Amino acid sequence: MMTNRAEIRRLMIALNKIDGIYYLIAKKAGTKENMLSLLYALSDGKSHSQKQICEEWLIPKTTINTVVKECIQKGYVTFSDTGKKEKNIELTEAGKEFTQALLADLFEMEDSSFAQTTAKYSDDFIFAIEYFTEMMSQKLSYYHGEKTNE
Repeated sequence: MMTNRAEIRRLMIALNKIDGIYYLIAKKAGTKENMLSLLYALSDGKSHSQKQICEEWLIPKTTINTVVKECIQKGYVTFSDTGKKEKNIELTEAGKEFTQALLADLFEMEDSSFAQTTAKYSDDFIFAIEYFTEMMSQKLSYYHGEKTNE
């Protein structure tokens, strides 16, 4: 079997550095990393279920539940009725203002970095990372016995 250990290590280091950058941004802003993640997830202006955020952002349910409760107390989020068992979370007007202020510098950094990266490599790199992530997810399921064939 061909190994690409050095390349995979480079990728893992880069991904961990990106995670670290978001952690440092949250810390500098005086908020928790998971609070930043929740507000980032909701910053698209859509409502999302806690389950959806947990699955997409790989944040434990108990953690999201705690952060959502904190955001409700601060008046940043509210629940919207979907007619289903699970309610959706959405930003309040105060939450939109807070989130916009919290994420403004981050979005500027992301936009600038993205423009530089796509100018050099095109946006195909996103598809490659998404594909790698999907392959890893499938292998994780396989190795944990959730799927019988991959």
